[in-house]
Amino acid sequence: AATPTAAAAAPEMDAEQVFRVIGARQDHSSHDFNANLYSGGVAQMWMGLSTYDVDFLPAPGWAESWEPNDDASVWTYHLRPDNKGFSNGDPVTAETFVYSWQRLLLPETKAPYASILFDIKGAEDININGADPSTLGARAIDDWTLEVEMVGPRGVFPIIAGYVACVPTHPASVEAATSGGGSYSTDPADGEVISNGPWVITEWEHNQECVLERNPNYFDSDIKLERIEWIIAPAEQGMLPYEANEVDFALVPGADLPRIQSDSVMSKELEKWVEPLYWTLLPQVTVAPFDDIEVRRALQHSIDRDRINDLTNGGGDPAYCLMPPGTFGYFGAEFQELSDFNLDKVAEHVAASQYADGNWPEVTMILRNEAHLNSTIMAEDIAAQVQENMGLELTLQIMDVQAFRELQFSLTPQLIWIRWFHDYPDPNNAYFDGFYSNKDSGKRQAWGSDEYDDLVIKGKEEVDPEKRLDIYRRCEEILQTEVASIPIVYRNAYYVYKPWVQGVPISKQGFATPNGNIYLGMWDTVYIAGRE
Repeated sequence: AATPTAAAAAPEMDAEQVFRVIGARQDHSSHDFNANLYSGGVAQMWMGLSTYDVDFLPAPGWAESWEPNDDASVWTYHLRPDNKGFSNGDPVTAETFVYSWQRLLLPETKAPYASILFDIKGAEDININGADPSTLGARAIDDWTLEVEMVGPRGVFPIIAGYVACVPTHPASVEAATSGGGSYSTDPADGEVISNGPWVITEWEHNQECVLERNPNYFDSDIKLERIEWIIAPAEQGMLPYEANEVDFALVPGADLPRIQSDSVMSKELEKWVEPLYWTLLPQVTVAPFDDIEVRRALQHSIDRDRINDLTNGGGDPAYCLMPPGTFGYFGAEFQELSDFNLDKVAEHVAASQYADGNWPEVTMILRNEAHLNSTIMAEDIAAQVQENMGLELTLQIMDVQAFRELQFSLTPQLIWIRWFHDYPDPNNAYFDGFYSNKDSGKRQAWGSDEYDDLVIKGKEEVDPEKRLDIYRRCEEILQTEVASIPIVYRNAYYVYKPWVQGVPISKQGFATPNGNIYLGMWDTVYIAGRE
């Protein structure tokens, strides 16, 4: 496809700089990300201390710079001095973040992702035990200097701090709304919504669209777009809004991809993007037949990943480690030999197992109802391959998200098919958040290893990137050797862009990169030129 930014000379911008996007497929609960990461609203209304660039590297937000003390147990952030960064002209100060992080952690906030801050001293005690929020190790040294004391050395903290779960709120608005027992609203129908990101919400027509306009006080004055029309389009509409020129770009649903790829016009507007997401199998090591490591190793070698990629029309490149291409900690094919498709190895491991006679127990594989991500198609093919290559029959149980989550956390399912969408671009999010076993709740699988648990703590602490890579390299080796996880494919997303969409950010891998779970800067560089 022709990359939208590939023209030799930048075309002249249209007088009207309006970008129309499908922002959501259903109405959302709010735009209050400080209280609820999963609100479903417009994250670009807010900006944290830092953010991520198109290559998923930490980039300045309201903090221009930051540095650790000698052992990275204290991080100091230097905010843009004398700013008036909120959309009403209020400054974004160190106290803005102290207040907002305390609010995030308060038990009554019921923030589902409060644990993002548990590396800060006192955070877990506030959230779990209701400790005084003033005990949080985040202090405003002055208006423009924030000191953050960690529970120990935490080289990973600047990467975590860039995640949207760490953005602030507007303290005065929250206080005004809640002082009389009311609740804070991010609906313009209830009054002006004040935010500190590049965009301010001015309209919210529920189940229809949100309208956003430039924050005149935001620090980046080079943004060209003036207005975002954030359409809420039900999933059943599929590609219709794009084909009717109602939106300027769109994610292509898996079912529509073959048609778009063969369309003479839209195939030229199509761009592939490797999302920070991997699909994996989790065999329960405490439940038959996967309590037998030989069975797990047979399963590890029984799946042809290229076949799954072909089945989904290029929807998922083979995965052999937890970190996706383009992220820190991506090991490529370094561990491929441990989980390559190899029928000789399958036969060898089955013969060495207690099921060499083929007398398998009944096995159920659970998965979430995510057909739009090709989940069911891939799971059905995995089941077919496992039966063909191991003689093991898998029964699929497709579940809604909440029921799946509860069953997974019970540590009883025999086999789990699941995606891991990276929240922030660091191995800590995969190796620690996903597989650290020494915790009282939130375990996703029964497997655990003392050596592994020690390593992921060291990975959090270490500042030197090369030493951190070596730590996570060993973590990956342990996971694959003990077959706690079997990465299968990454997630290739496909988007279409109208010819008049210019300035789409391009990553170092050459991918046109939209806003996603990590990178939120697409609207900062895009502009409209030559709209029909």
